Amino acid sequence: MKILCFSDVHGKADIVEFFVKDVIRRRLFFDAIVIAGDINNPQKPRVFLRIMESLSVFKKPVFYVKGNWDVNLPRHSVAEAIDLEESGPVEIGDYLLVGHGRRMKPFPVCNDAPIILVTHYPPFSIMDKGKRLEAPQQALHSGLVEINYLVARYKPIVHIFGHSHTYGGVEWRIGDILYVNIARLDRVAKNGQYIGNYCLMTFDSNNHVRIRWFFLNGSWRVCSSCGRKVHLPPGWTVCRKCANKRDLRFERLPKEFSEIKVKVTMWKEDRVVLREHVRIPLNTIANKEAYNDFVERIVLNALSKKLREIHSKVLFLSKDKIIEYYGTKQDGLIVPFSELLFSCDPNVVGDKLCALMRLFSKDKRVHVLWGVNNDGKAVIEAEYVLFNKELLNMSKSDVETISKYGFIPLILEKSFST
Repeated sequence: MKILCFSDVHGKADIVEFFVKDVIRRRLFFDAIVIAGDINNPQKPRVFLRIMESLSVFKKPVFYVKGNWDVNLPRHSVAEAIDLEESGPVEIGDYLLVGHGRRMKPFPVCNDAPIILVTHYPPFSIMDKGKRLEAPQQALHSGLVEINYLVARYKPIVHIFGHSHTYGGVEWRIGDILYVNIARLDRVAKNGQYIGNYCLMTFDSNNHVRIRWFFLNGSWRVCSSCGRKVHLPPGWTVCRKCANKRDLRFERLPKEFSEIKVKVTMWKEDRVVLREHVRIPLNTIANKEAYNDFVERIVLNALSKKLREIHSKVLFLSKDKIIEYYGTKQDGLIVPFSELLFSCDPNVVGDKLCALMRLFSKDKRVHVLWGVNNDGKAVIEAEYVLFNKELLNMSKSDVETISKYGFIPLILEKSFST
């Protein structure tokens, strides 16, 4: 079985038309087309129909998931185009094609067929580096922890995704799963030439998967780094995998990391705000540093949900917002976060901000949260500061200080369950 895959078109119908001609010129044969989201342009919603009409020339089924650009889609359906979230799992040859664009709840799967998983977002930490503003939670990871749990649930032989343009055109095998980042088809060179990538995925009778990458306007050449014959756009000398090989680092984590107990306590009141037993899908996380980020994200999500039982909304303040809201304004003066960590001057930025900076200087995983009442008029009901218990042991006086300034300290404790 052969599948033609691409993603991240962002409504550029002219590029899709060029892609169709490129596929025909190369005489590529395939059984279906899979698109991992960001097909449409929200400002020109009918371009989705034009793109699907261009693909109809192949007379093959088109399976897709919605990405963050796929809003305002035309209401009527397109012949041969199937939204995998609306259809649910689809049998394709000897395989089961399962897709998730925005739905993070797994489908019930009773079929024993090997699974091909399609999502728009990457799993957290797997080829998911992206621009901070494009990330769902404005972080360096553009992947979603919910996708990691889907991967652990389905155990696919292949996981196809897009969104993270940095790693587009790269496949990475981790254990029994082949991760394939197919972003992005709308890549354009500085001279305006189309150089987007797509791939042809071939499955043999033993469930072995072969990936052949193609670039618009590309040709077959030898990679100057690995020496393999690869398809490259004009002017490129290194393949995408070699260009990103430093980041393709998988670290097998100890088994005890797979389950942790989490407790968040309100200091002095000794009241437990959150108590969770968390299962972590270890085999879907790249390394220990990513693991710590993953656990942090899980804890913050769970804590936010718990605090919403008290407040209408819970807001997390990024580091720049902490400086903006708690710092004394000085016209024409820019004080970077790194400087505040090591030489915070209360006379310049105020006592309250410096009290927070003393905590940040000891542990970068300190978080400031607001509990907000949004009933008609937004009112900050509580200002929380979350930090690991070890910080309290190191610096109890600093915790006393932030408490004096009206913050509610929340103490995080984590332990392995096994």
